[in-house]
Amino acid sequence: MPKNRLLIVSFIFPPQLLARSLQLLKTANALARAGWDITVYTADTNLLQEPLDFDLTEKLSKNIKIITGYTLENWFFANLTASLSIGMPDDKYAWRIAGKKDLKKLLEKESFDCMASFGLKWSSHLLAKEVKKFSGLPWLAHFSDPWVDNPYVKKIWPVSAINRAQERSVAEWADKLCFTTEATQKLVLGKYSPDIQKKGLFVPHCYDKALYPEVEPFSDALHLVHVGCFYGKHNPLNFFRALKIFLDKEPRFRDKIKAHFVGLEPGKYQSEAKDLELEKILDFIPRVHYLESLGWMKKATALFSIDVVKNSLLSKLPDYVGSGKPILAVSDKGSPTWQYVEKLHGLTAEQSNVEDIAEKLETLAKEWENDPELKAYRYTETESAFFSSDNTTAKLSEALLGICR
Repeated sequence: MPKNRLLIVSFIFPPQLLARSLQLLKTANALARAGWDITVYTADTNLLQEPLDFDLTEKLSKNIKIITGYTLENWFFANLTASLSIGMPDDKYAWRIAGKKDLKKLLEKESFDCMASFGLKWSSHLLAKEVKKFSGLPWLAHFSDPWVDNPYVKKIWPVSAINRAQERSVAEWADKLCFTTEATQKLVLGKYSPDIQKKGLFVPHCYDKALYPEVEPFSDALHLVHVGCFYGKHNPLNFFRALKIFLDKEPRFRDKIKAHFVGLEPGKYQSEAKDLELEKILDFIPRVHYLESLGWMKKATALFSIDVVKNSLLSKLPDYVGSGKPILAVSDKGSPTWQYVEKLHGLTAEQSNVEDIAEKLETLAKEWENDPELKAYRYTETESAFFSSDNTTAKLSEALLGICR
């Protein structure tokens, strides 16, 4: 029986070392295992300024073909548009123009059963809409994060109006609209008609068990590991302050605890660490390759996350879950990340409440003192399977087959 053919349109894709490309690595591989023959149209990596990790492309299924398109990655232009909030919806105009020509040629020679586009970048959806117009291909638009409803992205009035119109056009033209949490789906689609709301689909981010390396876990102390960088209002300072409060209260743990920040340049928060007398406790490790970051998760005694995302799921949470390690989520109360960590028997603390974070650190440390394996915060493989790539992608594959029909 011939395989179903899927065209993926995404500016971001491996070997780019970004959260979206890591999710697509796992999703595309799981779709390939589910029987899809996949062609991806993405950006030419030779022209990108983002960090690249070519180990990621080595992990891609052989059933995935990659086609790249020209992109103008001009430092001055990109920073000017960012500083003036002229994001309509981003600075990937050249890639969209080249992509329309490239994909017209491709579809003259080859046929596909359906198409999926993945934001960020939102230009991926705008390019897919043009393909939908001239080809009629059934189309699933995967939003992941909110587009115009994102409270952490502010744009000046004319630009916000254009973005609203762009999002609406995607919502109208796409056959299916996919989100990684039910909260995001309700937030984005709540302003549209019932017909558009019916297009909504909830598929969480995922982990792939096959990607984790075999490593020996730390055993000499309570090793807490955070993987990922910080941006905007997102920072670890409240965690630092909470750690200081906890250690001042329970000084015996000063020689028994280590907090590793993987992906954070050593000099960035060095002065704060020194002011709080945490230099020997905090360990800053520069950005590492994705597969190495999974190794850090496996080495940890417990993992912790810090986020300010109210309606979206923290993208690295499924990778945390796939490692099987206990989790402390420093988040907004009731956020999707908070809710899932509670379901997985983890600890949660409000990111704006330093005393709450300190209390949860104390709880975790004292539990570890009695039980180094932290069994009270462990979860079963059945519980973690909710985020496994084969399970999540089965739902996505079913949706794609549905719009094909």
